[in-house]
Amino acid sequence: MVIQGDRIVLRLLLPSDFAKIVQWTKDPNVGHYMDDDGCPEVLGDCEAWYNELRRNRLNLRLIIATLDGLAIGDIELDHITWRSGEAELRIRIGEGAYRGKGYGTEAITALLIHAFDQMKLSQIYLRVASNNLAAIRCYEKVGFRKEGRLVRNASQPGLQREIYLMRICKDEFTPKHACWHRQVG
Repeated sequence: MVIQGDRIVLRLLLPSDFAKIVQWTKDPNVGHYMDDDGCPEVLGDCEAWYNELRRNRLNLRLIIATLDGLAIGDIELDHITWRSGEAELRIRIGEGAYRGKGYGTEAITALLIHAFDQMKLSQIYLRVASNNLAAIRCYEKVGFRKEGRLVRNASQPGLQREIYLMRICKDEFTPKHACWHRQVG
C-alpha cells in the first residue's frame, strides 16, 4: 500500500526503516511528547516488534517519506475498532529539518482520507500533550476538535502532565487539497 501526496508518500514500514525508528524513539526532541507507543529503543528488538505489527489487524503503521524516498517520520492508526469505526491517530516527524513545514499536516490529511474512504472508519481520535502547541495547531488545521482533557502523573514525582483529547468525524472532515491522496497499489 502506498498513499501519495503532493510532497509525501505514506508507505508500509520495512525492516530497512528499523534504524530510523530506533533513532526517532530515542530522540529527546520527539520522545518526550510520545506516550509509550511500544516502539523499540534498540535494533535487536525491532524484528519481534515488526512481526507483531504485521499480525495486528487493529493497527496500521506507515512511514512518512519524501517523494525522493527519505523517511522523515511515521504515522499510525492504532486501536482500530472495525465495528464502531474508530481508531487512534499517532504521528511523529522524526527528522527535525522537516518539522513545522506542513509535512505532518499533509500526512494526516492523506491518512484521514484513506481511513474514511478506504477503511470505512467513521471517526479518528488522538491524545496530545497540552504544551505541544505545534501539534495542536496541525491537528486543528486538519479539523480535529478538543473534546476533553486528562491530567496524568508524570514519571517524576510531583509532576503532572495535561493531555488533550481530540477527535474528527468523517462528516466533519473536508480536506483542503483533494490531490493529497492518490493510493497506489
